[in-house]
Amino acid sequence: MPEYDINDLLKKFREGTLHPEEQAFLETWYLNWDPEKQHITEAEINAAKNRVWSSLEQPVRKLKPWYWLSAVAGVFVVLALFWLYKFNTQNSRKNHVVYQKEEDFKPGGNKAVLTLASGEAISLGNATTGNVAHQGTVLIEQNESGKLVYTGSNHASEAVMMNKLTTPRGGEYQLVLADGTRVWLNAASSISFPAKFSGNTRKVSVTGEVYFEVAHNKKKPFLVTAGEQEISVLGTHFNISAYQDDTFVTTSLISGAVRVKNLNTKIVKLIRPGQGATTSSGGDDIVVHKIDQEEILSWKDGYFQFDDQNIYNIMKILGRWYNVDVQFMNNNHQERFGGTFSKGKQLSETLANLEKLGSVHFKITPKKIIVLD
Repeated sequence: MPEYDINDLLKKFREGTLHPEEQAFLETWYLNWDPEKQHITEAEINAAKNRVWSSLEQPVRKLKPWYWLSAVAGVFVVLALFWLYKFNTQNSRKNHVVYQKEEDFKPGGNKAVLTLASGEAISLGNATTGNVAHQGTVLIEQNESGKLVYTGSNHASEAVMMNKLTTPRGGEYQLVLADGTRVWLNAASSISFPAKFSGNTRKVSVTGEVYFEVAHNKKKPFLVTAGEQEISVLGTHFNISAYQDDTFVTTSLISGAVRVKNLNTKIVKLIRPGQGATTSSGGDDIVVHKIDQEEILSWKDGYFQFDDQNIYNIMKILGRWYNVDVQFMNNNHQERFGGTFSKGKQLSETLANLEKLGSVHFKITPKKIIVLD
């Protein structure tokens, strides 16, 4: 008896080119089907059968023999086509993320550049610990947990020394300001701040995405400038997203109270915890809206959370974290995605998981990610 390949026979069955002896073998294979040795599960087989039986207009016990045989053949057709579909889909998905191991992109890490008042630039990373620099009487250190900490006296007569902390694409960092305020910088972000605060306010400016836990001081409001927004607080937790390649700035409040001013129109609005305030480059107003706090804070807690996001926003976020450029083969992707992904995974794994959620596919090259049609 000749040897047959089941995949070939199923393909011929679908095309209607089976020879009689091949059909007999295929039917025998089906009757001897073993769920432990096939890709298809017994539950899937039963579901396929049920769909066929439920489509019949009368119970099987009343059917004539020739009609019963037709029903069995119908079951077999459903199973064969279902098996082929699943086999082809599995193989197709395995090949959609096209890459070579050496071309994969690693996740970002703890790295930044500190620019002192003198203009001196200091590279920071996981290997940096202990004393980093001095600014007047202020000592700048990196502790063992990777935070950059400013400590020193409150000498009122000292000149203001402006510092700037910048994270590259593929970097993030934490900072403790001289007043005890804690700051998290996402990838491709920056904060400009005095080495110590003087006067009646505490003023800083940011770009990119920055999260604040502001130390309470009712005598000295904390002011943040981000794009066309000025955020005024006394002591609170909030997140600011102000990337230059976005057309908007959003302040998201986690706790406390925040006053947001549009610097172009002087409009001021107060937001409460669970709300966001968004200004756009083409608009005059401040739009107050509800936020998903877990999604907003996911980046600082070690993962990505996407809730009904389009692929363009998702790839912009991934591009910043993995320090990779993204090219789209077309600009007509309408599908939206949701899910949670670890920031510690290789990029190929994250892209493969995205492919499982929808019809998007990727190709990884040494210099960029290509989003395919």
